[in-house]
Amino acid sequence: MQMNLGEEGKKYYWRAVDVSNITDVETLEKKFDLTEEMSEYVLDSNERARVDYDGKNLFAVIHVPAFTQNDGHYETRSIKFFVNADSIFMFVTYDTNYIVPQIEKLIEVEEASSPMMLLFLCLFVISDSFLPILDKLNEERLHLNRRLRNNTNNQGIWDLSDLEVGLIYLGAATRQNVVAIRQMRITTAIKKCSNAEKEQLEDAYIEAKQASEMADMASSIVEQMSGMYNNLINIRLNETMRIMTVWSLLMTIPTIISGFFGMNVDLPFTTMKGGWILITLITAVLLWIMWKFIWKKLW
Repeated sequence: MQMNLGEEGKKYYWRAVDVSNITDVETLEKKFDLTEEMSEYVLDSNERARVDYDGKNLFAVIHVPAFTQNDGHYETRSIKFFVNADSIFMFVTYDTNYIVPQIEKLIEVEEASSPMMLLFLCLFVISDSFLPILDKLNEERLHLNRRLRNNTNNQGIWDLSDLEVGLIYLGAATRQNVVAIRQMRITTAIKKCSNAEKEQLEDAYIEAKQASEMADMASSIVEQMSGMYNNLINIRLNETMRIMTVWSLLMTIPTIISGFFGMNVDLPFTTMKGGWILITLITAVLLWIMWKFIWKKLW
């Protein structure tokens, strides 16, 4: 997708490139006139959020939520920007190209008079894209909390784990975005920007910080929930083990007595009429004594 923008005499073009099917550096170098280093950055899916400026060209890597969930949780992907005086390239993948129509919609109402202004608008849209997902995850957290209060089962714990993993990805991405935009604010490229452009960058920075703070807060709450339900499971396990221990101790008495009187030798009460009743009474008394002892010690 390519679009010509700017005022008369200050025209520039914006091009959004889907690099999902591009796997070699040479293709990028020839097709978009990028250096080998820049091409490697574009194809590196694990590139951290950061900004580079060589005095003429600005290269930025910003994280955005992936369009599809992976294994039940959200992940993030990187979008790369290559900006100079007369153009801005935006490199996306199949998982991040959903952001392009959102930027187009914003351009219709906001004036993108220069490549830098468009870059700052893109940063604002990307930062803003985290907020609906974080709101959705907060709603899922509330629903999951109610579910687990009623029934703490394995599926609920797995869902809580997926929620926690997703928030870790989003929290890390938003923090890196804040660092990258802060880094961008002190580059010499920004010193050349107009006041309007600087204001738009500040808006993008504020939005990025808001997304980061929301993600950190949600992650902290989910971490506390996870710890609370982990403690609850441990308490229930300890209770089960305590009951099993009590039963195993109590069952040792009839086992010992029945084993003792099961020996093929002359023993007390074996020839006595109704001796089994007396043995049963002795067993019951010993069980009662053992139960009282355990009750005082364990309860």
